[in-house]
Amino acid sequence: MMHIFDPYYKIPDRHQIKEIIIDEFNERRSNIGYDLQKISSKVSFTADMWTSTISSEAYLGLTIHYIDQNWVFRRFLLDIISFKVRYIGINMVAAITNILNEFNLVGKALALTTDNESAMLVCGRKLSKEFEKELNNLTFSHYCCSAYILNLAVKQGMEIVDQEIVEVRQLMSKIKNSVLFCDELRELYVIEKLEYLWPEINIEMRWNSTYYMLCELTTNAIAILREQFSFYLFQKPQSQASLPSTSSREYFRQLKKCRIGVTAETTLPPSPSPDLAEIERYLALPCDKNVEVLLWWQAHSTEFPVLSLMAKDYLAIQSTSVACEQAFSVAGNTITKVRNRLCLETARASLCTKSWIENNIGEQIRLK
Repeated sequence: MMHIFDPYYKIPDRHQIKEIIIDEFNERRSNIGYDLQKISSKVSFTADMWTSTISSEAYLGLTIHYIDQNWVFRRFLLDIISFKVRYIGINMVAAITNILNEFNLVGKALALTTDNESAMLVCGRKLSKEFEKELNNLTFSHYCCSAYILNLAVKQGMEIVDQEIVEVRQLMSKIKNSVLFCDELRELYVIEKLEYLWPEINIEMRWNSTYYMLCELTTNAIAILREQFSFYLFQKPQSQASLPSTSSREYFRQLKKCRIGVTAETTLPPSPSPDLAEIERYLALPCDKNVEVLLWWQAHSTEFPVLSLMAKDYLAIQSTSVACEQAFSVAGNTITKVRNRLCLETARASLCTKSWIENNIGEQIRLK
């Protein structure tokens, strides 16, 4: 096809493509320092380990996260380190420290977010101690991935209703595999004027699919059981005259609103005085849940100069290690059965260069 477009074009062979990638990687890596020098705030990181199922090689990925001078959130893959020996927490600490020293980021490092794998927990603890003892960085902290913790909590909670979930799965499977049941269910949806939902069976490894399955069961139950329970809709309770005109939920909502109003009148001053400290003036502001956080701090950076600097530091901390895991999802498409002999340095150059190009990193030309 390329010969048809341009008969004189010569497609580069694998050695030429590798050379192009390596050259681009080296050039951008030498220029990354100029991008990092512009960062006036603290920076945070995510780290994750990935082992290729093809080559059985282990890789440690490190992503950097920060808010730039224009209050724009930035992130990119800082580096990937291969482990030819068995990786443990101490080895990972040494690898991460070497990267931070190379890019002069030790003094700016604020947080590291990882999953709850034992080697990662050891790495986080030792890295925090090393930063505090040897590098005099007292603000650095290690955070565990909140998504990982949430997943463990949900799985443990679902064990309480495990038998019920099994029964629901069996019911949905029976409906889904029966043409007769599906046709009857579709007719009930038409009668009830509901949008038909195809019965879904959950995937045990994905607990959100269990949630969706239970939601669909609820909708199916409405379509099936509404006629049987419609009798109760027309019955007037004997104690109806003694019930309040509003529901209990609305009653307590109004009561809470009145209490908040009384508390505000008795505890808050009518308007913040100019002599209040910056933190007190900030806390006195009304809370807007729909506001864009970074845009708000950019607009109020002169009004809250100290707090805005703190916000720029701490809002970049990642609650999950998803960013690094996404980088390794790309790695799974780079090291495949077809490219199972890809050397470690070429894989590293390919993955890092891809991230740097996508995020416009390392483009500044070094001044001679």
